[in-house]
Amino acid sequence: MYVVCPFLLDQFYWAERMFWLGVAPEPLKRSHLLPEESDEKIIQGAANLLSRVIHDALSPKIREHAVEISKRISLEDGVSNAVKYIKEEIGCSS
Repeated sequence: MYVVCPFLLDQFYWAERMFWLGVAPEPLKRSHLLPEESDEKIIQGAANLLSRVIHDALSPKIREHAVEISKRISLEDGVSNAVKYIKEEIGCSS
């Protein structure tokens, strides 16, 4: 299971997408893992949050969603579909 903490570019989209699909807990913000201040209370809060998110990532609900999606993906034949699409686009009938 995954704990996601996006830092740049499309990582934010994919982190949210994993959350929407139910295969990962809500994404962490960079500031959650790298607090600006080294105050003991802030560090303890970040550690508690990370602990909770790891616990959530290991939950049966997230595992069930991941298994369900992996089964659906394994039924797809991506290579054959890609070849078929390319042949259609270039007008190849064989």
